[in-house]
Amino acid sequence: MDARFARDKGKSFARLQWENWSPPGWFTQDDFERTAKSFENPDWAEITWHSYSVRWGEAEKDERYLSLDRQVRQAKSISVPTLMLQGGSDAVTLPETTEGKDRFFTGGYARHVIPGVGHFPTREAPAAVSSLIIDFLRG
Repeated sequence: MDARFARDKGKSFARLQWENWSPPGWFTQDDFERTAKSFENPDWAEITWHSYSVRWGEAEKDERYLSLDRQVRQAKSISVPTLMLQGGSDAVTLPETTEGKDRFFTGGYARHVIPGVGHFPTREAPAAVSSLIIDFLRG
């Protein structure tokens, strides 16, 4: 698979992600079609593919953001209160890879893994996500 697939078959590319990164049945065809309208943006495929390619080490980062990237990488900790939400069935960023990160957050840190939810918690479990955010902000 390469950038041409995302460019030429953007909806199929996104559908593949939706179907494989989360448990089955979390979206309807209508849900997908409504969201797929955003894939018609002429820049969507290139931006999306570049994002993944950079993560996989197959593309250079955008030079305009290199100074920000250096700052992020040099930071030893984050000093603002941080809420981390993740789906317990995320097939992209496995929940066990995000365990034990609280040591990097000196301003408070809350991590919630939502059972049965995949890579798209805000779409798959909006009520749970909203509740966790509200509780965090009240705390």
